[in-house]
Amino acid sequence: MPRSNRIILTDVDGVLLEWEYHFTQWMLQRSYYNDKGQKVYPYTLLPDKQNTYEMAERFGLTIPEIRKEIREFNKSAWMATQPPMPGSQTWVKLLHAEGWTFIPITAQTSDIPAQEIRKRRLEELFGDIFYNYHILDTGADKDDVLAEFHGTKLYWIEDKPKNAQIGLNFGLKVLLYDHPYNQDFNHPEITRVNNWEEIHKIIAR
Repeated sequence: MPRSNRIILTDVDGVLLEWEYHFTQWMLQRSYYNDKGQKVYPYTLLPDKQNTYEMAERFGLTIPEIRKEIREFNKSAWMATQPPMPGSQTWVKLLHAEGWTFIPITAQTSDIPAQEIRKRRLEELFGDIFYNYHILDTGADKDDVLAEFHGTKLYWIEDKPKNAQIGLNFGLKVLLYDHPYNQDFNHPEITRVNNWEEIHKIIAR
């Protein structure tokens, strides 16, 4: 059991692991054969939509259509090849060496084998630094999990403004990982960070 005051709550996609570009490449490679035996690539990235948070807008799909694709991606073998966020390995490992333990809270999938792939990928990249994984279904709300840490004043690192706000409501110290898609969100009690080096400076002090 980690020391209660040396715990960092962290999202995974967009914080520890790169998801956005990885998913986009997967979508662009999706294909099928039509009645004439021709290979068809149905998805293209729309102009001027590269930084839009809503993936449906990026590919010109409906919300149900993109959710189906995201669910498929999140339980695919591509979970085993997600790269780390730039610089994250160095600074996350340093925080662990300084006595911090990480609790991942991620809305990936309810598919158990895919969850195991996620755990294995995180451990491959960062080592045995994680405790008590919370792996939720694709797109699931994080309210119930974050509520378990109500009033603890632990650090909560997230890239999605909605979940950042929820963490703040439960009395957590929230760091919002900077991305083009969350630029329109600002809150005086939420600190925006550009990378894990900045996170380390904030936590270490």
